[in-house]
Amino acid sequence: MIIFDEKKYAENLILNGYKNKKYINSDNIILVKYWKYVGLSEKQIQNNLKNFMNEFQELYSANIVENKVSRAMNIGMQYDLYTDIKITILDKELELINNLESLELRKLMFILLVVWKFKGKPQRFKINNIDLLRLSEVKVNNNVFWDYIYKITQTQMLSMVVYQNKDYYTVNMDLDGEVILNIDNFNNPIYYYLNLIEPDKFKCCEECGELIKITSNRKKYCTTCWKEKEKLLKRDWKRNNIKVEV
Repeated sequence: MIIFDEKKYAENLILNGYKNKKYINSDNIILVKYWKYVGLSEKQIQNNLKNFMNEFQELYSANIVENKVSRAMNIGMQYDLYTDIKITILDKELELINNLESLELRKLMFILLVVWKFKGKPQRFKINNIDLLRLSEVKVNNNVFWDYIYKITQTQMLSMVVYQNKDYYTVNMDLDGEVILNIDNFNNPIYYYLNLIEPDKFKCCEECGELIKITSNRKKYCTTCWKEKEKLLKRDWKRNNIKVEV
């Protein structure tokens, strides 16, 4: 699971707890990075995580808490929190992507480029198939997916490498050029690319400026801003319609 803003993710974890026990290890690492980010000492972080895990002992055996905390501390203290990251996409990169034979291939390669840059252009990186398909808005079965990846690798833009018996991607597009896109919102990064192709199908949220897909003439806000607007509308409705008895 790829998380583009670990600060928001950690704050949601602290507020609402673990969402899925299979992500506990990665969630704990993000919590360590978050508490380090806000300035807590190593001892404070360790105690916070231990207390946090103890609140959710129904998800796992209590005797693994010490081990889980130790593992998260060893990894999390080595890395910085991913938050407020901005990336740019260049004209030369888009030219290469647009040479791919179908829109599905272009969307997949665009997202791979975005993730590679988001991660700081590493020599190799991982993204699971589910995340890649979701972010690119490509809907295909597993066999077709790997056929698409193979076709992209034939262009030399992308390579697959094996490291410690696991498959990784390598993007071969470290180019110069003019900036075409500035990406600072990763809720729907594929919209940045699709907006270049069909600009009449997208608009900016009137509250935060995030690109949104036009599904009706009445749509004005992204999902996050609309939820906040709904809360205000409900609050105003209650204030105006519910009479307080005296």
